[in-house]
Amino acid sequence: MKIVDHNEFWLIENNPLSKVGVFPYLGKQISDELEPDKVYNVLRPEEELTNDEALNGFKLLPIVDEHEMLGNGSGMVPAENKGVHGVIGENVYSKDGVVYGDLKIFSEHLKDQIESGKKQLSMGYFCDYDLTPGTYNGQPYDAVQRNIRGNHVALVEQGRMGADVRVMDRKITFDSIDKPSYSLDKSFNHNSTIIYGFGVADNSYTKDKAFERYLK
Repeated sequence: MKIVDHNEFWLIENNPLSKVGVFPYLGKQISDELEPDKVYNVLRPEEELTNDEALNGFKLLPIVDEHEMLGNGSGMVPAENKGVHGVIGENVYSKDGVVYGDLKIFSEHLKDQIESGKKQLSMGYFCDYDLTPGTYNGQPYDAVQRNIRGNHVALVEQGRMGADVRVMDRKITFDSIDKPSYSLDKSFNHNSTIIYGFGVADNSYTKDKAFERYLK
């Protein structure tokens, strides 16, 4: 539930931001060594997502409306040009493979978007890829994300984690829980790989028609 202060700013405490799991990516999002249009499963391991450096890197990140990597590097956008609508607080922590943080939302635009039903969150971050295959909880993967470092969190229509990572500004009831949805977010290279979105993949993901069209 949101807390509204004297400025009409919103504080949403202990909001899910990310979690550990295996996720599908196109080869061109991972490495030049892989087939560019083939789907590969990628592990985001707990030791990389929840270590102190990764968690500290999520603190005080800007909240934006839709993804753009912020900064002055190649392919990046200065924060003042993109527009920053809020910030993740300093209370960032992990529990049972899920990363949580407090959200402070300043802008009327973002509040209007949330109240209109746009609630899912998607992290933008840098990472390196280790092309070592393995199995996680019975699910095979082709690569591992290492050195995860946050850049921003975006409000999106469809985040990679679906309704598991959304703005928790209302009480959760059986009638209000959104059905999970999935999207394949694009990335580009800037030293290490830049990733949009955290999430959980299951077999229904690959059957999604929008995903199939994207691959074509």
